[in-house]
Amino acid sequence: MYIPTVTRLAKYDISHRQFFFSENLPASAYSVHHAYAPVQKVDCHVENIVPEMKNATLGHVVLLDNGTYRAYGMVRTTDWSNSRIGVWESQDALNWHPRILDQVEVHGQKTNLIRFDGLPGDQSFLTHPNVLPLNDGRWRMYFWKHRDGHLRYLIAESEDGLHWTLLDLEKPALYHPADGRLWKLAEGLSPNQMTDLPVPADEILARKRLWSNDATNVYYNEHMGRFECYSVWLHPAIPDRRVDVDNAPGVHRLIHRRLSDDGINWSDPELIIMPDQRDPWDLQFYFMQVQWHEDWMIGSIGYYRVEDGQQTMDTDLCFSRDGRGWERPVRGGWIPRSPEESGAMDTKGIYGWTPWILQDNQWLALCVVTPDPHNRQTRGSAMSGVRFARNRFVGIAAGQTPGGFMTEPFFVSPEGIKVDATIRGWLRAELCDAFGRKITGFHLMDSVPIKGNSEEHLLRWKNASISDHYFQCVRLRFEFADGEIWGIQF
Repeated sequence: MYIPTVTRLAKYDISHRQFFFSENLPASAYSVHHAYAPVQKVDCHVENIVPEMKNATLGHVVLLDNGTYRAYGMVRTTDWSNSRIGVWESQDALNWHPRILDQVEVHGQKTNLIRFDGLPGDQSFLTHPNVLPLNDGRWRMYFWKHRDGHLRYLIAESEDGLHWTLLDLEKPALYHPADGRLWKLAEGLSPNQMTDLPVPADEILARKRLWSNDATNVYYNEHMGRFECYSVWLHPAIPDRRVDVDNAPGVHRLIHRRLSDDGINWSDPELIIMPDQRDPWDLQFYFMQVQWHEDWMIGSIGYYRVEDGQQTMDTDLCFSRDGRGWERPVRGGWIPRSPEESGAMDTKGIYGWTPWILQDNQWLALCVVTPDPHNRQTRGSAMSGVRFARNRFVGIAAGQTPGGFMTEPFFVSPEGIKVDATIRGWLRAELCDAFGRKITGFHLMDSVPIKGNSEEHLLRWKNASISDHYFQCVRLRFEFADGEIWGIQF
């Protein structure tokens, strides 16, 4: 099963939920603010059978027809001199075992490493596999190939997801500017300023159109019948944002997307996210994994602080209806890194670029974690994970001082109105018409107060029945103290 769309609404369905994903607070808001829902960290173990390559991390997960999981990931040396793509399988998505293949041997032993048919030359540095089951039963993998003067995003296909054949070395999906030694162009030089152009001048523009950094995610949008790619665009560094201790001080990383009808030939880039006035001065974006939930696109967006003494990688959430305009209501703190003195593996970096997995009405998000700063030449890494409730992402929070707000209009169904909320103090609700006017019998003073933690608090009023307003267009006015409202269901 294709995990990024597992909880997406059917094409012609209407959502019966409201979330609070806008950067703006809801209408009539007072004494409230946005807040991330809590996550629970869980251990993840990835068995590695290649002793020279100690860092085994997963990049993409698919749900097989038998209910088990398959992951495609990397094993690499700590000094980043070698990296190979491998296959793991799991019953629970937390304990991963190598799927032994008859393709690559190490010390005379078979391994789980993939050797790509049709890929000539050096296969000792391959990274970031992204795997999609295709509608015709075949599989497709996108991956970055380094070495032999290459740094390009290649495409391979497979009949079984285990044996892979490259489509065309000379027709990659994307190029990194380092492919063909054109990096100085990404830093702002023009071709006329380069004394030695290793690539023919008439090829440079065609390559530049397909430039990207090497943290890339592709998925298939079945509602639109197209492939979509989210990746990093490299902008020449500007003086007041340049930080020389960064591993690439000559560029700033922004998020762009591309579209394709076949997943092979891609559109021009479209910039969708860049730092704004609510971000730290040195923030850069590093990756973006996109997943559907209900009728929203949810992005796991990686960002890091590049100034000296930080070089820390974190993952936040962002939200969109169309993939072009993105909301980032909370900046920082979705998955908290462990304190420096803890000795944990996630003190310096959390890379949440793996599609979430739904288990028992909770999401499991697998993450690559590291105790080393991003610009360190030798880095250790491991897999970790977090669990969180299916419909809890970002909510509206109030402290001890009561706060309130009004929802968007919606139609009441015979299921009634339920509130997903964590209330340590109290919550009351007022039913209003679409224009925000109170409906008699449903005032705040008529509301039965709510307290506690539930995904389905049922709203009730003392002397009035919501059934009188089924399929009428209404709004809710909430007032509450010491709690968080994650969403409503109607």
